[in-house]
Amino acid sequence: MNKAKLGMVCDHIRLDEKLIIETAKEMDIPLNIYNADELFLGIDEESSFEPVILQRSISYFRNLHITALLEKMGVQVVNSFHSALICGNKALSSLTLSKAGVPTPKTFIAFSKEGALKALEKLGYPAILKPVVGSWGRLIALLKDSESAKAILESREYMFPIYQIYYLQEMIKKPDRDIRCFVIGDQAVAA
Repeated sequence: MNKAKLGMVCDHIRLDEKLIIETAKEMDIPLNIYNADELFLGIDEESSFEPVILQRSISYFRNLHITALLEKMGVQVVNSFHSALICGNKALSSLTLSKAGVPTPKTFIAFSKEGALKALEKLGYPAILKPVVGSWGRLIALLKDSESAKAILESREYMFPIYQIYYLQEMIKKPDRDIRCFVIGDQAVAA
């Protein structure tokens, strides 16, 4: 019987990666671990990797580029480039959820400070400004009124161009908690 072979690309071995390593050992699945910091991949090279790679890089941009290169080599990567691209970009995630009929907060995306101010007139205050790419709450801003919005939007004009795509959402009053729901197909399987 052929044993499944599996690879994993990661930046750091966190709890999740430790659990993957432990489970692979328990299931007697050979698992090779690749440190993303040490990887270099040729655009036209043949794959010397396992047929399936788990992509565990923390960096969104590193994840995308490594995944694209591995997929070009014919490696099946979990999660795929397409999934990572959508899930790592709030605008693309919101579009995907909207197309699927999933209720989400009212959201506008603008491409200039002026466009963002016009969107905020329609959205109303208070509102939330989020970077389209990013995590852990970094660079999220509460826009209480038009004056605070102008000041914060002005500061974004001096940042890297990705921060000049203005992802604006209505503010949802909620308890001090964050709920993550995992859905497979049409069914919520964990929260």
